[in-house]
Amino acid sequence: MQNINSHRVFKRNEYDPSPDGDYVVYWTQTSHRLQYNYALEYAVAWANKLDKPLLIYEELSCDYHWVSDRIHTFYLEGMAEHVERAEQKGFNLLPVVEDEAGQSRAILNDIFDNACCLITDEYPVYFIRDRNNNLAEELNIAFITVDSNGLIPLGLTEKAPYNAYFFRKIMQKHFVECFTSPPKQHPLEDLENQSAIKWTKEQQQIRAKSLERIAHPEEFIATLDIDHEVSPIDIKGTRQAALGQLGSFIQYNLKHYDDKRNDPDADATSGMSPWLHFGKISEYEIVKAVLEHQPKNWDLDNITFNGGSTGGFFNGDPNVDSFLDEVITWREVGFHFAHHEPAYDQYESLPDWALETLEAHKHDEREYIYELEELAHSQTHDELWNAAQTQLREEGIMHNYLRMLWGKKVMQWTPDPEIALAYLIELNNKYAIDGRDPNSYSGIFWCFGRFDRAWQERPIFGKTRYMTSQSACRKLKLDNYLKTYGSQKALDI
Repeated sequence: MQNINSHRVFKRNEYDPSPDGDYVVYWTQTSHRLQYNYALEYAVAWANKLDKPLLIYEELSCDYHWVSDRIHTFYLEGMAEHVERAEQKGFNLLPVVEDEAGQSRAILNDIFDNACCLITDEYPVYFIRDRNNNLAEELNIAFITVDSNGLIPLGLTEKAPYNAYFFRKIMQKHFVECFTSPPKQHPLEDLENQSAIKWTKEQQQIRAKSLERIAHPEEFIATLDIDHEVSPIDIKGTRQAALGQLGSFIQYNLKHYDDKRNDPDADATSGMSPWLHFGKISEYEIVKAVLEHQPKNWDLDNITFNGGSTGGFFNGDPNVDSFLDEVITWREVGFHFAHHEPAYDQYESLPDWALETLEAHKHDEREYIYELEELAHSQTHDELWNAAQTQLREEGIMHNYLRMLWGKKVMQWTPDPEIALAYLIELNNKYAIDGRDPNSYSGIFWCFGRFDRAWQERPIFGKTRYMTSQSACRKLKLDNYLKTYGSQKALDI
């Protein structure tokens, strides 16, 4: 029987790892962690098989789309943590931090020329997807990508799941097998060849410059031609910060999650998405830690397959059950969709019923029309929407429930749904620290009908789900939220 984790490995070209090279390379592009990392574990296994040292390569380019002080700072904080860890443990880490576009590629070409194989992260969106696809055609060494994104391997699904119910059935069928086939906690401890790699002169120079940039990120970032308007945020981009947030959530908010997760004033969400996006923590770790807070008499034998329904699968604490459905089903459905759908970020990828109804109402009269800059700076007539956008712009995050309302209102305030979609992608990916992520695209496209069903037909929205700020204000306690992020102006909608 094939091991479940074999569905995580994608051989990208016809070459096999060769003993002729000097080292095995693991390029951490999205799973920026040294623990619970299937890709790093796979790279260690090949280094051991070939009796070669392992080179861990991590880079920060300076010309990616939506590059800003916010993303750069968060990323560099994580790189600094890895540099410190490498100094303590003595493994071969080559960090590369560009100050001009293209610097890293010259170093990479030199690395590829001397490598036995390249192993990196499988990731279904953003420039990582395109870069992996291009490298597959360019390299003349073995190139393998490994999926460390979630609990359910990307290779386990055969097509893009069209809704959460469909994907939940797959998750339920394979959960126990996946959960009991975890990544190793410390894969580098298994590395047999601990030889130090002798850096070339060029590598030594860029490494020294990069270490200096990592040590003094503010001074370095200020010299770059990037978006300085999007400023750094308070949370740190480190694994230590991720573990701290997880511990805080479990201690204080997990017990209220089922009832309070949609209440912005309660602030009962996990807050883990920034670190999940940057791969500082694995989904497995989160699921494992949360399952440990099921009732004392609970174990995996309590799980019952229930055909994709939301309740009655884990059969434990309803707060734990509710959270696990969010972090597994609703997070991973977007990864599996994008893995199978190259047009994951295009309007045309919406389900047929949604395209049909949105096109039918494309020219419906809109009472308000806002430009992108007005939206970006919270300059609408809707106090609640402005508050949500202000939180996103200033803190890089937005409460999950309000993110749905945020997207629905932009549909109503732009000339047509395609413009609305473009605006939402731009706002989210520019300001959200967890933007540029399959989960982000799921949230945005859900507003237009992806993973949803047809509802009562209305102007502008057609048969897509309708949401209003008025109903949100009736349903939720928003006093503290509006006090923090809104103005004193009365809600005028």
